[in-house]
Amino acid sequence: MSTEIPDWFVLKDPGDISLDVESWNRYANTRLDRLISEDLWIITKPSWMSEDEWFQSKVEEFGGHTSLKLAVSQDPRLTSWLIEVEGDLFEFRFISSPSFEQKISVLKELYSQENVKLISEINRMFSIDIFRRFNIAEVDTRSVKYAKSKYGTSATDLNRKVAIHYTKIPSIVSAKRVLLYKGWGIVTLADIRLAVKREFEKQLREVIERSKELVEQDEGLKNAIKPIFDRVEEIARSTRLSTDFLSLGLDEGVEILSKPELFPPCIQELIGILKSEGHLAHLENWQLGTFLKRAGMAVEEQQRFWYESSIDNIGISFEEFKQRVSYQILHIYGKVGREVDYNPPSCKTCINNYYCYWAHKESAKIIEDIKTRFEDRKGEVVETAIEDISKLLNGQQYQRACARYFTLLTGWTVRGNHINQMISFTRQAYKRFYAKKEEEKEVKESNEDE
Repeated sequence: MSTEIPDWFVLKDPGDISLDVESWNRYANTRLDRLISEDLWIITKPSWMSEDEWFQSKVEEFGGHTSLKLAVSQDPRLTSWLIEVEGDLFEFRFISSPSFEQKISVLKELYSQENVKLISEINRMFSIDIFRRFNIAEVDTRSVKYAKSKYGTSATDLNRKVAIHYTKIPSIVSAKRVLLYKGWGIVTLADIRLAVKREFEKQLREVIERSKELVEQDEGLKNAIKPIFDRVEEIARSTRLSTDFLSLGLDEGVEILSKPELFPPCIQELIGILKSEGHLAHLENWQLGTFLKRAGMAVEEQQRFWYESSIDNIGISFEEFKQRVSYQILHIYGKVGREVDYNPPSCKTCINNYYCYWAHKESAKIIEDIKTRFEDRKGEVVETAIEDISKLLNGQQYQRACARYFTLLTGWTVRGNHINQMISFTRQAYKRFYAKKEEEKEVKESNEDE
């Protein structure tokens, strides 16, 4: 017997709920206040709450969520803000959900029933004992602790395994963090936690896009939600993204930071996502932050970078923002905590646990990116590079693919193939290429003066 989808899953059909305009605004403002204040959220009905009170709380939650979706649909920036905070809330509730069965019901709602199976169902389908066949253990009650998040500290069991069709978890498959068996990926919930959050955010964005059409066609609805839109816009007015990496208050004399086109593709991609969406996943924040530190960005510069690029500065000054993120950034620089001077994660670690452009982006889109970026290069040179890179990707040789890309970009062979060596290489590339161009420019100007 399947478990009912939990009431906290806001993408489920809420049933028959009718709201007047006054209730819409009140519920939306209440939800907005709680999201901003990082309030705690109920996951299941408390014993002290009556059924009528529980039903009313669900009405308020779905009503507030729906109203906010309609309001932000008119502005991509506000849409990204809502997706991030709702994504964080979803992740907290998914982790903290009291039963494995509830988590499975959420997975089936996100990925559809036919794409999610219990291990017992896989065993029956293929007449096999997965655990015995592959000598792996099923863990029923092990508790996994997570660091304190904006919604509090939680400890829950995410080590139990589930089967997801491989087409639904491409990033996990590419990172080889999955046991593949006849088209099914055998994974722990901990393995797919981030992928599940991203799937939720993707579907939420699709719902908001559909909401946009609804609002545009109904002038009365647009007027009804305008107070909500105005309030969210007021909160987010200080979060406009920079359109130029060099306008983030960086010192242009810092070699690598003044030439972001020489960053590894994973870092360029993360910066692009941050600029367009205003946020990254926690591990991606760490990956980008440690790279920028290693590339030469000072603490104050990095604080300014995140303030200008992130949506975590909602309605606050730079000084207030520094207080909020101070510990995380100082931690990266080894100035607090265990005072470890952290390096960026290695390429192998990025492939398995963080973000790798070559491992986690579709090959067709990678090829399209290369063609666009190097459209001014000789066609045969680019095509040869694409052919080489495609072969390396097919063989899952992602680090060599990255090295081949740098050869195409700079004309020099990369010695070493992990991110820390890439940083050293970009320094050399800057000195050899840009410094040479500046010298040539000076000589040319000198000759013209003569």
